[in-house]
Amino acid sequence: MEWISPVSTALGAVIGVGSTLFTDRFRWRRERDGQHLDLRRQMYGDYTAALSRIRTALNECAQMDIPAEERSQRVRELFLAPGAYEIRHQLAIVAPQEVVDAARSAFVVLRDTRDLLVAGSTVDSPAYGDLEDRFDAAVIELRNVMRRDLGTVDSLTGR
Repeated sequence: MEWISPVSTALGAVIGVGSTLFTDRFRWRRERDGQHLDLRRQMYGDYTAALSRIRTALNECAQMDIPAEERSQRVRELFLAPGAYEIRHQLAIVAPQEVVDAARSAFVVLRDTRDLLVAGSTVDSPAYGDLEDRFDAAVIELRNVMRRDLGTVDSLTGR
């Protein structure tokens, strides 16, 4: 009976240490998941804001009377300034594929708009209006996908 006391002490120590390690691991994982969620939330906001800035800049450029020799350079500068390319590459690393695909779709519409403006189109062009409509639809889809990923979808409407 002399061995019961040391065995029970050792068993208690093993249970205590195991419980502490399990709790610490669980807390670490929860904190890491929370940080990853915060990172994605920030990147999603930054990306949609960059897309919005590009759209606004392109729209303003489409309404300006810019000489043809300056137009191409000006449109390209406005397109690159908000940094959407860089953020999109970061999204490809941390976001689920569904978000990456939707982000690319919205970006491609803006790139098509840029190319149309470089070719000389204006805001009155039917092709420009079509691209505006496509962009609106792409951004709505992008936001819905991002909201689903972040868990902020309304359970009744799915939006």
